[in-house]
Amino acid sequence: MAGKEHFERLQVLIDLEREAEKAENLRELRKFPVSQREALGKTVTGLMMASVEGGMGGLSLLTLTRAPRGEDLSPFHAMNAGDNVLLSLPPGSEPRAFEGTLYKVEEYKVVVALNVQGPDEPPRGSCQIDLLGSDATYQRMRKALVTAAESRRSRLSTLREIFLGETAPAKSRAPKLRFFNAGLNEYQQEAVKRALSADDVALVHGPPGTGKTTVLVEIVRQHVSRGERVLATAPSNIAVDNILEKLLGTGLRVVRLGHPARTLESLRHGNLALQTEEDPVYEKVREIDAARERLIHRRSRDGRRERAQLGYDERHDREREVGRLWREARDLEFEIQRRIVASANVVLATHAGISKRFVKGDFDLVAMDEASQATEPLSWVPLTLAKKAVFAGDANQLPPTIYSKEAAEGGLATTLFDRLKDILPANLQTLLRVQYRMHEDIMRFPSDRFYDGQLIAHESVARHTADELAGVTATPLTSKPVTFVDTAGAGFDENWNELLESRENKGEAELAVKILRELLDSGLKARDVAILTPYVAQAKLLKTLVREPGLEIGSVDGFQGREKEAVIVSLVRSNDSGTIGFLGDLRRLNVALTRARRALIVLGDSVTIARHPVYQKFVDYADSLDAHRSSYEWTHG
Repeated sequence: MAGKEHFERLQVLIDLEREAEKAENLRELRKFPVSQREALGKTVTGLMMASVEGGMGGLSLLTLTRAPRGEDLSPFHAMNAGDNVLLSLPPGSEPRAFEGTLYKVEEYKVVVALNVQGPDEPPRGSCQIDLLGSDATYQRMRKALVTAAESRRSRLSTLREIFLGETAPAKSRAPKLRFFNAGLNEYQQEAVKRALSADDVALVHGPPGTGKTTVLVEIVRQHVSRGERVLATAPSNIAVDNILEKLLGTGLRVVRLGHPARTLESLRHGNLALQTEEDPVYEKVREIDAARERLIHRRSRDGRRERAQLGYDERHDREREVGRLWREARDLEFEIQRRIVASANVVLATHAGISKRFVKGDFDLVAMDEASQATEPLSWVPLTLAKKAVFAGDANQLPPTIYSKEAAEGGLATTLFDRLKDILPANLQTLLRVQYRMHEDIMRFPSDRFYDGQLIAHESVARHTADELAGVTATPLTSKPVTFVDTAGAGFDENWNELLESRENKGEAELAVKILRELLDSGLKARDVAILTPYVAQAKLLKTLVREPGLEIGSVDGFQGREKEAVIVSLVRSNDSGTIGFLGDLRRLNVALTRARRALIVLGDSVTIARHPVYQKFVDYADSLDAHRSSYEWTHG
């Protein structure tokens, strides 16, 4: 009964979250310019409505097209069937906009289903589609929760009982292994052994730079060597691509689901769409499509004169043949795709991008990366498809974004990874301790604060500094791994940006640019540097102040999982009350401090941030390294 109530509660929470996400997307429509939304893939402009017709259930089906403009990728690459959208019609139309659902998405064409009566005929002029969110993802979560709750006497029901703390997980004798990756350290090897000895579930705790994805890939390869099939998933496309990149050179049959535009260009040969086109049988698909195009071209070329000369039956037969050829090509294409997926040793996808068209519940293992960044309902989507699960994540880094405060407080902010770390016995969990990213001085503070001082800097990175890079000269910033630039007393007050509903600090942003220039003048390449800030408004301000090819400027949240040789962090907050807002989520601080490999430069007002005890300890740590400098060195030098 408790299990049933748990899943029913999750259903309520994701309904709250769905409405909150939709409301936030509508707010963004009013807040952000079209160009910014297009860059994010949330808006497509320049659409012409080709047809209006009735669909099933009284729906209006509107077909919109956009002629190719020479882009390498489809303009609809961030949209999927099932997504909720706002369709805006040309000026003068009444009503001007409709909410609908993407019914079908093709390369340069979409069909939008309206749940109200749409226009009687296509209006003249340019239309626009704005993404309001994906109902498809929520539908998959709902179905997964129902499947998990109702499963009886199965592997899934066993996993459910373990994850709810009702049953103890099973563990077999640790196997003798020959590691595929001979470079794994002792903690990574132990994580692999514990994962392979687990009959049901294991956790890999991966602090920054410790190689949790490398460990996950070794676990995947070990399972495949046993003749097992693996589903490898993560909440984000970039995290899936990280796994894909490490698997492609292993000789395994690997296929990545999802739109090819969401796969890094260098990895697209691992994507199902490209593997399909490279299949020898696909030549037949091309022949069928070419025959259909010839019929369509002939119809377009001959125009009205031929249509007048042809009888109704002849015109109908030709249109029917066009439709038949399209279906034949798509059916053959699907059979190729189904065969490729079925024969793969490892299938990769985002949690939300798992397509039941290709993926059935026949996997021996689901390997879930960045598991601490997925809500519990989203995690159940891949879990319903496998007999065993291995989670890799870090509960001390940022959790998934939750739009609904009510849903977050109701428990949606607690991930399955969070719960399992408190439920599973120690012999089914492993903390990776050796990190291969940071100088030991960059590592020490987050290690002490977040990981009980257990992290170890590998000898290859323990003492590396920025001035050891080719062409970089030694300066106080490049020779020191940690620098805290104190803006106290500089008059760099924070401001509230009404448009972006975020905070900014112009004085601190200008200081960040001066420090960047110093780094670049010392010989650092712009591509090796990032300027990060917790605040969207500050990131936008920084982008207006400096344009340097290769330089990355962004939010701390958006840079999780990434690294650079040198990182400048702008904390922004500077006020008389000592308020630090969501800087108080110390997981954000952990991410901010662990992105740099050789040089970490933190800008902040010590009088403001040190009101928080952990930030006070960071200031003290900078003092202990003789790394506490004043902004006056740059503003009055």
